[in-house]
Amino acid sequence: MVETVDQYIACLETEEQHKWTMTFVAFMRENYPDFEEKISYQIPTFKFGQQYIAFSNAKTHFSVHTLDFELVLEMKNRLPRAKFGKGCVKMKFEDDDAIPELFKFCREIVVRNQIGM
Repeated sequence: MVETVDQYIACLETEEQHKWTMTFVAFMRENYPDFEEKISYQIPTFKFGQQYIAFSNAKTHFSVHTLDFELVLEMKNRLPRAKFGKGCVKMKFEDDDAIPELFKFCREIVVRNQIGM
């Protein structure tokens, strides 16, 4: 059973999964070192206040998860090639050009949800 984010990364099956996950975990560790880093629902999760940002992998895509459902909806205009769930944005691994926009998405989740922290 995977207990840490580093263990999760070590268990990833493909180069694309590893690259995308390392990119986003490094981004979160560098920009938000005080957030609680843990494995929740078997995926890397960074928790702050009542909010979180989490990352998961599928065979063909990478997902960023959050409880900020309104911001997820706003991303439909900014990332038209993405797929969406209620609380996640899913990008195909070949869409590297989406990474900066997903970084911006993560920053916006933090800014929008820091009130009352």
